[in-house]
Amino acid sequence: MRIKVKSDDGKKINLIFPTWFVFSDLGARIAAKVISRNAEPHEFNLSGKDLSRLMAELRKIKKKYGRFELVDVQSAEGDTVKIVL
Repeated sequence: MRIKVKSDDGKKINLIFPTWFVFSDLGARIAAKVISRNAEPHEFNLSGKDLSRLMAELRKIKKKYGRFELVDVQSAEGDTVKIVL
């Protein structure tokens, strides 16, 4: 998984995570814990089990389609965020 952030002032951030870790049950549990700590309960309520199911579906998509752009967002100021599986 790659996360690419490019700001309009030329700064770039490229993060690369091993796909096996991102889609693992351990990765899903860590993500659920981080989300629950940082989000309000009424905003976002997913358990580790729910995220594990989501990760299983993303694994299927990755296997079927190969490279897959999950997020491609550009702001009015020119900032860009891309998440590619």
